[in-house]
Formats: sequence, structure tokens, C-alpha cells
Amino acid sequence: MRPRFVPNQKIPRGDESDRLQRWGYRYYYELFNERQLFGLELSCRLIDKVADTRVRHALATNLSDLLRYQNMLCRYDTMALKSLDIFSIHGFPVGLVHCESNLLGIVNGAGTSVGSGGWRNIVEKYAKAKAYCDSPFETRLQGGRKTIVPIKGEWIGERLNGGRRRSVRITAASSTHVDFEPESLDAVFTDPPYLGNVQYAELMDFCYVWLRRLIGSKMEGFARETTRSADELTGNNTEARGLVHFTEGLSAVYRSMARALKPGAPLAFTFHHNRIDAYYAVGVALLDAGFVCSATLPCPAEMGGSIHIHGTGSSIVDTIFVCRTKGRVRRSQLFETPDQLRGLVISDLAQLRAAGMKPTVGDTRCIVFGHLTRMGIWKLRTGWDSRAPTEKRLATFAEAVAEYGDPLCVINGIAQTSHLPATRVCEAIPVYGQSQRDAIPF
Repeated sequence: MRPRFVPNQKIPRGDESDRLQRWGYRYYYELFNERQLFGLELSCRLIDKVADTRVRHALATNLSDLLRYQNMLCRYDTMALKSLDIFSIHGFPVGLVHCESNLLGIVNGAGTSVGSGGWRNIVEKYAKAKAYCDSPFETRLQGGRKTIVPIKGEWIGERLNGGRRRSVRITAASSTHVDFEPESLDAVFTDPPYLGNVQYAELMDFCYVWLRRLIGSKMEGFARETTRSADELTGNNTEARGLVHFTEGLSAVYRSMARALKPGAPLAFTFHHNRIDAYYAVGVALLDAGFVCSATLPCPAEMGGSIHIHGTGSSIVDTIFVCRTKGRVRRSQLFETPDQLRGLVISDLAQLRAAGMKPTVGDTRCIVFGHLTRMGIWKLRTGWDSRAPTEKRLATFAEAVAEYGDPLCVINGIAQTSHLPATRVCEAIPVYGQSQRDAIPF
């Protein structure tokens, strides 16, 4: 019964992992009780015996999901009547009352899985994800009900039902070091880290220490003992990584992508943060790479009931930044005064409400910051000195954004008028591409 797969690594210091150490946890295995360790060890042994590499790795992926529920930091959701996984908030919540999920999962009389956190629940979730890859769909709100809209002819992956094939490449490396052919990419879609909002590596080490023992250190991405890196693009007080580090790293990534993208091809990413200076870093990085924002679009991101943002006033809306090195921008999306900015934001809020959302002040803040970032880039796109010290580039961008007014005043003004229809506040915005007279080339 001597364990072969239970990790024995110590929990290193960190902004988030320090919370575990304050509660007396010193090793990762201490986050599990003996019954959970026994079940996880046996699960790893069974997975390790699977001869088919693809299936073995698929099961390892399922194990990483199972780990989130099979630990002693889980709590019980009295409303949903199920266990909450360790990452129900973006951290390590240590509660006084623990919830332990059945390892195999529980079914009702009809054979349907109930609750959460067991192998049965995890595998069913994985099967649904793979089915979506073969037959992706969108959901549409019609008459207060969600309907499924199939996307005919589309599929996700390297092969479809053993027949159609496409090339898929997954690399565990810094995007600044990946060797892309110049002007070879049709588009880049990414989700950059949100400065100090989430300590990604500190959290993912929780699963990584198990997977490394199961998969082996020779597999790509598993050579290091930890996912933590000095080059990680997050703000982190323990590692003394601040806004300058974040800006310089993001700038290097975007410059690499700009070289690899075809002329005029889009770089699109989502972003939101409660602090405006986090957006300064995004704006500076895009200017360094020669990008201009052709559009910023509000998009639902977090679930409104997400525990880690409940009661914090945080946004459940992201801004999608669509950026190009050359292209056109709509004249109707440019603004010079706080009133014009308010008009654009109120129009965005009206469209979110039409889609069934109830935007909050936090959502409004995110949309305002997105538009200000876009206009800061537009204002500074000519004559930008990417070789100036990072602190000076950030200050220059902050000054450009400040010329459009105090964001807090804009947000408060919108809160007073947001009940009005968008047409009462600003002119109707034409559909993109509807009129050449509305397009300004860059």
C-alpha cells in the first residue's frame, strides 16, 4: 500500500499559497484525508495501466478535474445541493466545515448522476465536452427561453469521427519564444492574465504535482517541478512582480504576435479589471506592437452567481479587444468628450439588457475602461516611442486617457441616465461595414 502517485512536495510561499501555510498546511498531500488519498492513488494506478496513450492522457485530464472536488477544502452549496470545488473562488478557501464527495459518484433510481465531484460526474462532463467538439452549437435567448442553435459544418479537434482531419498543434511554451513564420497567422485569440486577480501557477500546482507523477516529467510541459516561473505575467507581491513587469511581458507577447500575423489580421482577447492602471498596461503593450483597436465589445464572462465575485462589485462582463496593425475603425465609435463616451457606453448597456442581462456598476466600469483604452491607443498611435522607459510609457498613456475625463464621473453619470433608451442618449450606431463613409483607415 505504499503510495506511488501521492505527491510529497512542500507547498511553497506565495500570495495565495501563504493562506494554506497560515492554516498549518505544509505539504500538498495534507489537503486530502486518508480516504481521498487512498481513492486517488488507486485511480492513478488504474490510469497508469491503460496502454492507449490518448485514452490514458484523457483520463489524466479527468483526474485533474476530480482533484478539485476530492480534497478537504471543498464546501457544500446549500442552494444547489452539491459540493463546491476548491476553485469555486480563484484561491484556496479554507473553511471550518468540509464537504466530502463520493469518489465514484452517486446515481438516482433513473440512473442519472446527482450531486458533483465523483468519477461519474467528471466523466459525463468530459463526454459532453467531446460531443460538443463534434457538433458545436450556440445558445440563443428566444421568448425568455434558451434554444440550441447548431453550427453546421463546424467541428473542433484534429479528426472528426475518424475521418476528416486537420492539423492541431498544442505547445507548452512562452508565446514570445515560439518560432512562428512571419506573416503566417490568420488570427490570434488569447485570454491574457488579469494582473494580480488570479495567481494561476500557485493554484494550478495543486493539480500539477499529481499529474507530473502520473504523466511523467518527460512529457512536454512537465519537466519543471512547479508551474511557477519568474517570467509569469501576473502581479505578485511575494515575487515582487508589479505593473512594470506585467506591461513588459505583455508587450513582448503582442510584439511576437504582430510579427506572426498577416497584414490586417486580427488579434482578439478579453480583459477586465477593477483598476484602470491594469488597462494602461494593455494599451502600452498594444502600442509597442503597433496594434490599433478596431473595436471594443462588451461580452458576458463570469456567471452572475460566481462565489469569488459575489458582493465585491466586480464585473461579470469582459471587454473583447479586436486589434489590427492596419485596417479601418468606425468614425461613430470615436469620441472626444465625456458625454460622447457616455453615449457609447449607454448603447452597449442597452444591448446587454436586450440580451437578457442586468448590467451592474462593475460592468459599466469595465465597459468604460475598455473604451478609454481603445481611444488612448487611437490618440497615441502615431509617434509612439516604444523604446522609452516603461514607467514613462505608462505615464504617457495615463495622461492620454485622463484627457477624456475622470472615469468615475463618467460612470456616475451613466448610472443616473442608464434607465433611458439608448436612442435618447446617442445616435444609432450603424452596423459594422454598413457604410464606407463611417470607416477611417489606419
